[in-house]
Amino acid sequence: MKISKLTKIGFIVVVSLAILIYGINFLKGENFFVKENYYYVVYDRIDGLEKSSPVLINGYKVGQVSEIHFHPDNLGRLVVNIIVSDQFKLPRNTTAQIFSSDLMGTKEIALIFGKSEEYHNVGDTLLADIEGSLTEQVSIQMLPLKKKAEDLMQEMEKAIEVVKYVFNEKTRDNLNKSFASIKSAVYSLEHSSSTLDTIVTSEKGKLEKIFSNVESISQNLRNNNEQITKVINNFSAISDTILQSEISSTITKASIALTEVNNIVEKINNGEGTIGMLVHNDTLYNHLEDASYNLSRLVEDLRINPKRYVHYSLIDFGRNVNVVDNKQDIKHRSNKNIYKIQLKTSNQPIPLIPENFKGFKNVEEAINNGIYIYTIGNKTSLKKINKLYDNIQNIFPNSVIINFKNGKVSQVKISE
Repeated sequence: MKISKLTKIGFIVVVSLAILIYGINFLKGENFFVKENYYYVVYDRIDGLEKSSPVLINGYKVGQVSEIHFHPDNLGRLVVNIIVSDQFKLPRNTTAQIFSSDLMGTKEIALIFGKSEEYHNVGDTLLADIEGSLTEQVSIQMLPLKKKAEDLMQEMEKAIEVVKYVFNEKTRDNLNKSFASIKSAVYSLEHSSSTLDTIVTSEKGKLEKIFSNVESISQNLRNNNEQITKVINNFSAISDTILQSEISSTITKASIALTEVNNIVEKINNGEGTIGMLVHNDTLYNHLEDASYNLSRLVEDLRINPKRYVHYSLIDFGRNVNVVDNKQDIKHRSNKNIYKIQLKTSNQPIPLIPENFKGFKNVEEAINNGIYIYTIGNKTSLKKINKLYDNIQNIFPNSVIINFKNGKVSQVKISE
């Protein structure tokens, strides 16, 4: 069968178009004959990275950038799509680092493998990193030199200031005066030396007599050596007599006494005996503290409510204010459910006089966990205490209803 000329021309055109399309796609980074995997990397900036830029592993090209577009989150981030030959598996935590491959600033991507034994799936997003530019690296290297140069300039400025200060007119005048003073001092030393020589020359006879007297004294000491030895022996005998006297016995007795005192102190520290028990046991202190506290409350109650203890029919001492210790009050009513209205609380005791509670009498004081509580009312019914609370709340807006039961104090929640 004979093929027509037009058929041949058409076949050639089709083949040429296919080759052209393949070449264009190859230049774009798409290769139909090589199986490749694609991954994504998200960068805040890409510093000139372009489509078809190489992707390297240890300097060996294994792929290229296929596409660059903005992230859909509208934050200005860029998504770079890279394709890598399927013969390379990327471990987890692999980083895609943009770096400059030459001095012209051509950007490429280097894949830095992670240490994980697991591998990325195709289409995963890799970690992003950008290597500092050459300018940034030079700046980092030059920064210490710049700082040293600045410090050197500051030191030179200080030195120049010192030189300027030294060589100003006033300082030069001071230096001239100093040199004049030094010259005068040297002259005085020379004069003193000359005077000393004159004195030594003129008083040479007296000095010879002094040296002669010193020699005579040393000669006398040498001649009386035996007598001096006897004196020293006598002092030695006296010291031996003192050593053999009762001083040694006295010191021994004092040492024994100190030992006994030390034993007594040790027993006291160990808590033995009456004194030791008083030192180590705080029961007596606690009892005294309780007695002082109760006596103080008794005096306070006697001052405020004298009618409890002294009755005069012709004298009215005013309103009554009750002083109640929470230890006794709660213990007395431990089995009852008592409702009271808390007027106020304080870290310090408040004198129980009506003036401190807006004229209310029969105010009671209780102590709960170190806090002073001042209450009024003593009801076993919540309905009754609510009725009293409605009247008091207008006067004490911060008042609340509290419940005393089984020795515990709790706030009552009021349903509206």
